[in-house]
Amino acid sequence: MSKGVSVIVCCYNSAWIIERCLNALLKQKLNNSIAWEIIVVNNASTDGTDVIANRLLNNASIPHKVINEPKQGLVHARKRGVEEAQYSYIQFCDDDNLLCDTYIEQMFEMMESNPLLGACGGMGVAEFQGIPHPFVKKHLPIYAIGPQKGETYLYGAGLCVRASLLKEIYDSHYMLLLTGRCGNRLLAGDDSEITKLILLKQYMLAASEEATFIHVLSEKRLGCKYLVSMSKGFGLSAPVLMAYDFAINEKKSIIYHYVSYIKTLIKICLNVCLVLFQNERIVSVYYFTSVIKGYHFWTIRRLHSVVLNSLNKDRIKKNLSSQ
Repeated sequence: MSKGVSVIVCCYNSAWIIERCLNALLKQKLNNSIAWEIIVVNNASTDGTDVIANRLLNNASIPHKVINEPKQGLVHARKRGVEEAQYSYIQFCDDDNLLCDTYIEQMFEMMESNPLLGACGGMGVAEFQGIPHPFVKKHLPIYAIGPQKGETYLYGAGLCVRASLLKEIYDSHYMLLLTGRCGNRLLAGDDSEITKLILLKQYMLAASEEATFIHVLSEKRLGCKYLVSMSKGFGLSAPVLMAYDFAINEKKSIIYHYVSYIKTLIKICLNVCLVLFQNERIVSVYYFTSVIKGYHFWTIRRLHSVVLNSLNKDRIKKNLSSQ
């Protein structure tokens, strides 16, 4: 692939924010030697998102395309965007992300500086479109706000990945487990699964606090009900991500899963007690309760197979979800 950056913006009914998102991209300050493009993936929107995107980009000098992905879901939209990309680095930009004007160049330079760096990201800064519930400000990392752990985890907002790694994962018919739903429940962590697979392939992760982006949070996302819903989604996904962590650290025994299960039960009890003194702990209760539900949905035996299959000589090439 040609050296450069393909910026992928996945949209679903984004008419309320897409203009701000794209304007931030059009204001990027890049060295003239860095080739880049903007790919807007319209994911079955019904509010004219694609019309707004075309109107803005048609007047821009930056190479671009607006494509339609009829199959709903962020995973499907991202896959379609990667298929259309022509450059060596994939820069994901959520529709409610406003990248600082040097963001793309900073991500490019980070990736270029280390061939073992598989993915990198920046730091989200909140823009509240309303008054957030008091609990929200105590759980900002859930909203991809604030500094990242970097070496072990990156959130999907503002994530930059080597295109070769993403294409290998997608093109090898590797079935991602965290595709957005767990039965009839919403999941989270599909982007976290990608970063775990990158670590399994023995690449590194990194984050920069200098590369910032504004994360615009609409009023409907600032209530306690939405926060709890997201916490449940992350909880359901946690056992899968923990299984990948066991594989990364070569912890092969099934005992590790049972120990994690028991620890989660203990954390539920502790947080239930702490709710009496710290009301915001109720969010943690919902989270850890959902972790337990996740263990029952995935089953420890299946999660253990994720570890074993991930540790084979080809690392991640087996289809873990077929177990």
